[in-house]
Amino acid sequence: MPYKVFSSLQSITKRLKTSNFVRNVAMVGGGIAAGQAIALAFMPFLTRLYGPESFGIAAAFAAIVNIITPISTMGYANAIVMPESDRDAAAVARLSILCGLIIAPLSLILVHVGKPWLAVWTGMEKAPQMLYLIPLTLVIGAFLSVTNQSAIRASLFKAKARAYVESKLFTDTSKLIGGIIAPSELLLILLTIIGQFTNFLMQMLRVPRTGVLKISNWFGTDGVRNAAIEQRDFAIYRMPQSVLNAASLGLPTILLTSLFSASSAGQYSVAVLVLGAPVMLLGSSVGEVFYPKITRAITAKSPSAYKLLFKVSAILFAVGLIPFGTMMIFGEYLFSIIFGQEWVVAGNYSQWLSIWLLSNLVTGASVATLPALGLQRFLLIREVFSVILRATALYVGFKFFESDVIAIALFSIVGFLLSLSIVYVAFRHLFKNSKDWKLIYDNESI
Repeated sequence: MPYKVFSSLQSITKRLKTSNFVRNVAMVGGGIAAGQAIALAFMPFLTRLYGPESFGIAAAFAAIVNIITPISTMGYANAIVMPESDRDAAAVARLSILCGLIIAPLSLILVHVGKPWLAVWTGMEKAPQMLYLIPLTLVIGAFLSVTNQSAIRASLFKAKARAYVESKLFTDTSKLIGGIIAPSELLLILLTIIGQFTNFLMQMLRVPRTGVLKISNWFGTDGVRNAAIEQRDFAIYRMPQSVLNAASLGLPTILLTSLFSASSAGQYSVAVLVLGAPVMLLGSSVGEVFYPKITRAITAKSPSAYKLLFKVSAILFAVGLIPFGTMMIFGEYLFSIIFGQEWVVAGNYSQWLSIWLLSNLVTGASVATLPALGLQRFLLIREVFSVILRATALYVGFKFFESDVIAIALFSIVGFLLSLSIVYVAFRHLFKNSKDWKLIYDNESI
């Protein structure tokens, strides 16, 4: 019996070593792990140089940008992996860049008109001019989105991972040096924007300039109209869904800044940054490799698609339970020791946020499955309810309990329940489809 178990383990290990999927996940995961390791290594120094208020203002600015960033490409950048031919994919890339170049000037007008309100929401009443950086951020974000999705399409995971690591190292080193010389929220914002541009630049220096990755193919109008029509689901459903998702995630930062203080928002942003490391490491690396793999399986109507989703989700839960379980129990103590006594509130937040972020990690595989199943509409509807329910949870915490900790607790519980809804829908549809596909497969075999 022990021999059989050992032999089985050896067989599994051998298959994992030779699996392209596992290799690609490890490659992307290694890059993201290195990037997150850099961020976490610098964080104890940065939190002592800048303080909660500076982090809060920078986080509120980032929340506003993240909410409107999906609009910059109208969601079309995510569709670059969908077309079968590089020619059609290049048309989608052109469409994405064109949207970005149109949206950025429009955002400049909106920033100018809405500056008084945006300044209050982001805590920038003393320096509202910083808000004029938003259009620049959107342009850089559009190019970076196209680059990322084009690299994923071409399976250039190594180049993508290296670019990410280099940009993180450059950004955090610059923040450390700047914090020693003249720390400020403006510096944090500027260096974050420069870091995005560095990511784009480093990535383009490492990929072959052919097909979708040839920059000259990103400009013009050839095939743009057809691409907009063929991939319209991404604009109709994916873009609003991404905006609403970013809005629901950014609500705590914005509301903590406007209703309590920028310092409270800073505590939250650091907690999410630290806890988000496992989510970004595993969720992004698995998602980027899993998305095209599950898409091909569903498109080919493979009966194994259901088992693939179950296997990946189970692995994500098992691995994520270790870091998040630790934070649920010791979060307050660990934050005060690692980041300083003034960050004990962030530790308090982390104990509740761990519940939501663990479920969010597991949900990543299911989210990647829904577009191929034609369930973009469900994602959009779900995000509408997500914003409403999360805003309600925060309002109840602020208004009736007058406690930021209770508000974050309610926000996290709602997030956990919303994550379960996605997992349920993905497995339900895929299980039903898998049974139908198996019947077709068996009949064809006969």
